Amino acid sequence: MRFLDPVRPVSLYIHFPFCTRKCSYCAFYSLSKPFWTISPDQYGELILARLDELSQIQFSTIYLGGGNPGLLSDEMLISIIEKARSKCTEEITVEMNPEQISKERLERLNGHITRLSVGIQSLNQKNLEVLGRNSNRNENITALKLLKESGINFNADLMCAIPGQTISEVISDIRELSSYEPDHISYYCLTFEEGTPLYSMQYKRDEDLEVEALISGWKELSALGYEHYEVSNFARKNKYSKHNLNYWNLGQYIGLGPASESSLGYSRIVSYHEKEDLKGYLENKRGEVEELTRIEGLLEYLMVALRTKWGISKKELLERFCIDFDSTFASSLKELDERCYINTDNNFSLTEQGWMILDSIILTLSMAL
Repeated sequence: MRFLDPVRPVSLYIHFPFCTRKCSYCAFYSLSKPFWTISPDQYGELILARLDELSQIQFSTIYLGGGNPGLLSDEMLISIIEKARSKCTEEITVEMNPEQISKERLERLNGHITRLSVGIQSLNQKNLEVLGRNSNRNENITALKLLKESGINFNADLMCAIPGQTISEVISDIRELSSYEPDHISYYCLTFEEGTPLYSMQYKRDEDLEVEALISGWKELSALGYEHYEVSNFARKNKYSKHNLNYWNLGQYIGLGPASESSLGYSRIVSYHEKEDLKGYLENKRGEVEELTRIEGLLEYLMVALRTKWGISKKELLERFCIDFDSTFASSLKELDERCYINTDNNFSLTEQGWMILDSIILTLSMAL
């Protein structure tokens, strides 16, 4: 592929745009069962064919997301993983809904995956119903028990600031979830995306609740031994998501499936955007190709790197974009509250207080370019 830097790692993301039914908050491209034109396994055959076209690329991480890859048969899921796997693949993650998890399935997948990400979202039945989740509280708990017993490294997604949710319910969710010992938790606020059923219900966004839920949740997760290494992600025992770390370092990745995106190159970066349409993808219609300018690439790097606890590497900023951080942003830093950032000789990173106003900080820095 053009602009691929062969000496730098490449991640693979495979999008499965199939759901039994869509959650009320979901704005990602996916099709609920009444709108399937092919079966998940028929779609899997197409992915296998696309992987043949990428057979020369060694993927460092692989992530199967959705939608719900759990709707694939185990045989197809394993076939896709084994075709994509290479000698240098360090991490293979599969997203799965709780209702698709069983003891037998975990036993079949163990050895083929290194990580499973389960969408719990809440352990409160009332809040699950507001979110329009397929799984109920009992199914969530059953999935968590099975994952803990299996020994598979797993991540659990958890939402906060759900309409009607109290802070005590937020803390209860965190404490109960942590009792099943996931080594990674993704914790984030519910967002109201235009075009979703939740948006049409006209719930009022409560920004004060969002701030309180985030601060309280971050404090509780830290007390339970989880390291806050990215705005919305927490890990124990250094069990970071290697796949997402590549994104946050503006690394190279290839996306397969409708609505997926690819980004290749190091100093010169090219983005490929697939069409958000399964029909078009089946007909092999390709999306847009965009070569980023140096400043556009730099801004992308700032936006993703500042989400992590390590922040911006000044050395990498100079190597990739010919930008000296200290001289370029000296005046910008004078406009920022010193409690919001940590500035060392090697890195510039944000504190939790800085993460609360991340967009504002990026805007301030961008004014210097």
